[in-house]
Amino acid sequence: MNKKRDILQAAERLFYLNGFHATSTDNICSEAGVSTRTLYRYFPTREALTATILDERRKRFFSELCDPRHPDSISHLFDVMGNWMSVYGIRGCFFLKAWGEYSGEVPVLAEQAMSYRYAMRAYIAKCIGHACSKENLPLADAIWTLFEGTLTTALVMGAVAACDAGKTASLMLINSSGEYK
Repeated sequence: MNKKRDILQAAERLFYLNGFHATSTDNICSEAGVSTRTLYRYFPTREALTATILDERRKRFFSELCDPRHPDSISHLFDVMGNWMSVYGIRGCFFLKAWGEYSGEVPVLAEQAMSYRYAMRAYIAKCIGHACSKENLPLADAIWTLFEGTLTTALVMGAVAACDAGKTASLMLINSSGEYK
């Protein structure tokens, strides 16, 4: 049994379901099956716990993406998002929730949450740069906007339909740009 891993998994799940501030340390400890003392041995503050979860979640998501040079990188991006929604549910963006709860209180956590967005935008720009053989920031931003809207759209259409729509629109934009190799 890995108590640190149990704490991280429990806290991430509870933060996503209930919110960061609405989840008590006691809730996390109960869910993880550890004492408060054990939690604080691994994470001296709630901010340290939250920062670790944000970092690990971001790494997990990005590890599932294709290399930006792969011809199917954009299509695969929407597939990964669909898989994440089927595993974690459709309750909005974890990073946006963190930014919303910490933006006025703990700027370092708000910045960490926002850095996911910047990294995703940069990843999509690299994918488009390779797909079109040159940088095309307006096209990349259009696709990034479609990707960002997928989570919200999934609330109405469902995960599969939202991801399929985002993927289809993205591929149509790329193909109509006249730059696709």
